[in-house]
Amino acid sequence: MAIDAVELAKKIEDEDEKTYIIGSLIGISDKFLTEEYKNKLKGAIRMTKIAEMLIQEGKAEGKAEGKAEGKAELIIKQLKKRFNKIPELYVKRMYELNVDKLEKIGENIFDIKKIEDLDKYFNDN
Repeated sequence: MAIDAVELAKKIEDEDEKTYIIGSLIGISDKFLTEEYKNKLKGAIRMTKIAEMLIQEGKAEGKAEGKAEGKAELIIKQLKKRFNKIPELYVKRMYELNVDKLEKIGENIFDIKKIEDLDKYFNDN
C-alpha cells in the first residue's frame, strides 16, 4: 500500500505537495514496514525530488563529518607533538567536537600550556 501511495503521490503536479506527501509516507511507513518492504519503497521514491533532497542532505552531512574528523586529526597530531602523549579520553572527546570548537582549539593552540587546558572546550557547550 505504501508503494502504491508513493506511485500515486508521484503524479501530483504541485512539487511542494508531492514532497510533503512522499515525506509523510516515508515517516509513517518507517514505523511498520519490514526491511524488505523499506527497500521496495526506497526503489519507488528514487528519482523524486524528495529522494534528491535526501541524497544531498546525506552528502552534506558526510562532508561536515569528514571536515570535523580531519580537523580533529590535525589538532591531535599538533597536541601530540607538543605534549608527547595525550590521554585517550582527550583523543576520544576531540572527535566528538563540532567544527567550530575544533577551529577555536586550532586558533588557540599556542595558548594551551597543559593538556588539561582543553577541558574548557569540552565543557563549554
